[in-house]
Amino acid sequence: DYGCGGSPYRSLFKDSTYHRADFPGIPDLDFEYGEDSILPVKDETYDFVLSTQVLEHVRIPSRYLNEARRVLRPKGKIILTTHGFFEEHGAPYDYHRWTAEGLCDALRRSGFEVDQILKLTTGARALLFLWRRFQHLVVTGKNSRATFPLSIAKRLLRLDPAGVDRFCDANFHSSRMVDGADNGHALYIAVMIVAHRP
Repeated sequence: DYGCGGSPYRSLFKDSTYHRADFPGIPDLDFEYGEDSILPVKDETYDFVLSTQVLEHVRIPSRYLNEARRVLRPKGKIILTTHGFFEEHGAPYDYHRWTAEGLCDALRRSGFEVDQILKLTTGARALLFLWRRFQHLVVTGKNSRATFPLSIAKRLLRLDPAGVDRFCDANFHSSRMVDGADNGHALYIAVMIVAHRP
């Protein structure tokens, strides 16, 4: 788990040898790395690298991706997710946003072959996700023509997060995760790529 943070997906790997790597300061790490992204392990050590919502925080993504390739055995896989359209957020820094095509290109330039591309939280579902996160910023003046419709929208859509998720599941289920080649989904919150080392 390369850039593990709190390791939110660790429970999915109960039958695996699972190593956690991140910047110093995270408790119970197996490995620490610095700005150079270098892991203190031998070449071709792992069958699988997991990288979830990390790449946007890496100053030089090519170094990170080259290092992920180095530690993978031939035919080893990486699952990588990162943000497409999302707010700035430090951990402690925030450098990049990615398109599906741009992320594929970065992986290929680092020697990976891309197996699958998925866009996550797309279209109307993405707009509702953003509305839920930022509705507090929608402010209009007293005499604005937008005041009344926006106040109604705020009241109607001011649901708890679970309520918005249920609404999206019922009405925009197909926008949860779509094939990256689908041109009908140009707005997406995140992108996920499965790739392998040849």
